Amino acid sequence: MGHIRDYDYSLLEEVIFLKEEETNQIINFKDLFQNGNPILVEIGCGNGHFIIDKALKNTDKNFIGIDIKQDRLVRCREKETKNSLKNLKWICGDAFFVIRDLFEDNSIDTIYMTFPDPWPKRRHHKNRLFKKEFVDVFYTKLIQNGLFIFVTDHKEYFDKSFDVIKNDKRFIVNANDIDDEFSISLFGYKWRSENRDFNIFILKKST
Repeated sequence: MGHIRDYDYSLLEEVIFLKEEETNQIINFKDLFQNGNPILVEIGCGNGHFIIDKALKNTDKNFIGIDIKQDRLVRCREKETKNSLKNLKWICGDAFFVIRDLFEDNSIDTIYMTFPDPWPKRRHHKNRLFKKEFVDVFYTKLIQNGLFIFVTDHKEYFDKSFDVIKNDKRFIVNANDIDDEFSISLFGYKWRSENRDFNIFILKKST
């Protein structure tokens, strides 16, 4: 019988929760972090390996991890508190609405979308986050020359997502320019070691 993990849900007291029934939830992240450093966001932060590593190496930047699952955010908070990070915050909620409702326009330096759920069955494709409506949302939230970085090992999801933005004149599009920096997440470590292929595109807001 497998080990049943106990979660310390008191760690969620420092997590920001999206209140879906409320409007005008914009957060002043300069006040929250008590500085005006650049803001970098990871969508689907999983166990927190990628974003915590980034926060440790870039103390002059502010990081925000978004996930919809509370158990994952408890694990993230456990790692964060062990490292006493002051430049890292967490938000629980659907990433589409978190980005749309909590962030000011032209406020995010970089968004990382690392190994999102591909929802591989056709009947579930409607649940995929990366679609035109989401592109329109994060375009307004990125600063000029801000980046959106998408990484997946699911080729069909990559191709469908790339089709959405390949002719979007609002961005400079760079596809499959792989850098090891973007393979640091929990899945990235695992799939690199198994020699799995994965794909990346980087969008730079240009207009």
